[in-house]
Amino acid sequence: MNYLLFNPTGRILKNRFWQGLVVLTVASIIFRAVQVYLGPALGMGGGLLFFLVGLALIYVEICVYAKRFHDAGTTGWWILAVWVGSFILSMVLNGLFGPIFLGEEGAAVQQEVAERLAQGDWAIALEGAERIAELTLPLTILTLVVNAVVLGFIVGSLATEPRTNKHGPVPGTQDDEFR
Repeated sequence: MNYLLFNPTGRILKNRFWQGLVVLTVASIIFRAVQVYLGPALGMGGGLLFFLVGLALIYVEICVYAKRFHDAGTTGWWILAVWVGSFILSMVLNGLFGPIFLGEEGAAVQQEVAERLAQGDWAIALEGAERIAELTLPLTILTLVVNAVVLGFIVGSLATEPRTNKHGPVPGTQDDEFR
């Protein structure tokens, strides 16, 4: 598991990619929920902690996807396309379902936040933003899962290059050390 999640070099088979993607998705959901519910109580120290954990999750994502791209015989830099696709899919989901998850309360909170920001009342605006994050947490979780499934199927369906390539031997063969 250490190789799968924390090493961006080499190759992995499709089943190991899915294992890594499931671990990454569950960790991302837990991270986001903790961030929404405990973030305000932790203050600035919590902000730094969340920033560092977020960077660690990005690194794990790079490692898992890069090895899958390597197995297909291409560069790990295709992770940038995954991120663009994730952004677009997130915007579509938020545009379609955001109003449903916000409801009337969320719309009123958004209005209040806009007014408070215009008046320069940052503290009340921040409280409103925290409430909006709570209201939209289910949508955030849905978006994380849909992104993982859609982009996972796209990347996971890439064909394994049948021979040793510049990223290493075919995973699971005699030439590949056990991972």
